[in-house]
Amino acid sequence: MLQVEVVTHVLGSMSHCQHCQVFIDGSGVGGQVHQSDMESYPPEWRAEWTQLSDLIFRLTERYPGRLVVRIHDAQSVGGLWQAIRRGIRKYPTFIVGDEKYYGWDEAALDSLVRRKLTAV
Repeated sequence: MLQVEVVTHVLGSMSHCQHCQVFIDGSGVGGQVHQSDMESYPPEWRAEWTQLSDLIFRLTERYPGRLVVRIHDAQSVGGLWQAIRRGIRKYPTFIVGDEKYYGWDEAALDSLVRRKLTAV
């Protein structure tokens, strides 16, 4: 198995306090609240998140059972640690084995993954 780590800005929906979340979900509006949270992001951020998700899905479908993908939110403590430790300045950055790649060129990323898989 090859580990692929992705350090990027993660879009998400804020959960409410535990008691309120139970009430919101129980009343059947939890999905609408989370959808509203996601729609509050700028369209270009949502488009980039969709682009990244699609890229990761295609990569894992191309190499079924051979990749472990971990996503680190750049704004989390773990993401900040990865950025400092590995000298990450731009997002998304993919860490494949001991190499990092920044950018959206799927062919370049695929080539890196393929090369690392043959070395394993």
